[in-house]
Amino acid sequence: MRSRTNLWASVEKIILDHYSELITERMRDSYYITREYLNEDYLEKHKITKIEYEHFLTNQGYSTYRDDLWSDIEQKRGLDRPDAKPLGVIYSLGQEMTISQFNEVYHRVRGFIFVEKGGEAEDIKELSNHGWAVVAGQGYSTRLMRKLFKEDNRPVLVLHDADTAGNWIYKIFDIGSRRTKHLELWLNNVTDLGLNEQDAILLGLPSQPEAKRYKKQRKIRYELSAFSVVKHRWGLRNPVLAYTVAKMKEKGIRITPQPETLKALIKEDIQFKISRVLKEFQEGINRLSEMFITYAENIADELSYPEGVAVEAGGAPFKKKQFSFQDELFDEAKQKIQDFLNEIKPQLISEAQQSVYTPWIIDVDTYEQTIIANTDAEKILKMLSGDNK
Repeated sequence: MRSRTNLWASVEKIILDHYSELITERMRDSYYITREYLNEDYLEKHKITKIEYEHFLTNQGYSTYRDDLWSDIEQKRGLDRPDAKPLGVIYSLGQEMTISQFNEVYHRVRGFIFVEKGGEAEDIKELSNHGWAVVAGQGYSTRLMRKLFKEDNRPVLVLHDADTAGNWIYKIFDIGSRRTKHLELWLNNVTDLGLNEQDAILLGLPSQPEAKRYKKQRKIRYELSAFSVVKHRWGLRNPVLAYTVAKMKEKGIRITPQPETLKALIKEDIQFKISRVLKEFQEGINRLSEMFITYAENIADELSYPEGVAVEAGGAPFKKKQFSFQDELFDEAKQKIQDFLNEIKPQLISEAQQSVYTPWIIDVDTYEQTIIANTDAEKILKMLSGDNK
């Protein structure tokens, strides 16, 4: 914990004096802005020593600024702190997005799988097609995500290495961290998927020496990356995905998307098929907009231009044009399109109703069993139960 030196008293005063500016920046950016104020307002006025100033420029100085000083201010004064730079990625519906886009997918998923490392998150991204958002936080979870998870009852699953650091990644979700204890960001809906040491031994994964700073807690560690050595041994296409699905099944966690009513599912399918039928027609209408672009180009090509050299140029603005016949033309075009849709409607209704009468239906259990079979999770489940055959 930092001591109350002149340096940190000065930095705290800068933060309080310029809070409205600093809070709009990312944490790292706010540090550099504070550094400028420290140099301008304090170093030049000899309120801190050169040694203190140079300490602020070190990695330790930044860590104290980010983790200790801002946490003190947040806790004692109730002021929010700048967000740290978003790290890692999130997978939703198979698409990779940055962590900063988390809000875009937040409301449409049934749960979240937080993965310690980006490589393993990519391995299990297929689960994002089955209702789960896969989040790779590049280590410890961001405070923003934990705040959002805290406000939600949807499940949060954590996949990590079998080592001291990996266990703490899970515990930050489960019991919170020391620096955010006052925010009460621990969750009641978090599940530890592993990796754990017992699973690693049952699966025959190779071990690594534990990091030196954690040697007192344990001597060896097992990484998710070690699954790569068993690909050839068992003939599994994606052992990390197989393990994740197996652990979800073992813990009774549904892999499938949120259940919907039969009517809603069939209706969604029908709407998709009708849209596909009309896609070519719609694309033809969209191409009509190209007429206006070509029209503008043709007029511009007919003009005479001055000679010269410039990096940017432009003419006087045009007056807005109102054409007496435009509303009539639009209404006529709209009516012709509506007439076409009315004409084909009986045929579409007939085909759609026939599709409703003969639907293909997949129930939740069948859907889940298909996923388990397709991901080779059954092999992992047998190994975890002690069946090596």
